[in-house]
Amino acid sequence: MDFFIITSFTKDISRIDLIGILIGHLIFGVAMTQLLDWKWLNNLMSEEDKTKMLKSYTWKDLLVDGAIVTVVLGLIFLIVSIFL
Repeated sequence: MDFFIITSFTKDISRIDLIGILIGHLIFGVAMTQLLDWKWLNNLMSEEDKTKMLKSYTWKDLLVDGAIVTVVLGLIFLIVSIFL
């Protein structure tokens, strides 16, 4: 039932609207990143723990991180393809 709601919604939205929504979200994300104070992140781990963690970072961890990014990008492209 939800699929029919999505398909009827996609008839009302144009590509220009979708591109505007995506660019607006991107601008908002960059602006919030610049406006928020991220200095508290430095206090989460000590320098010793950071270097220990980075030394134990292997190629398998890199593959897992790459897979997560790929899945997120795939979901974004899936959502965009529904609207186009």
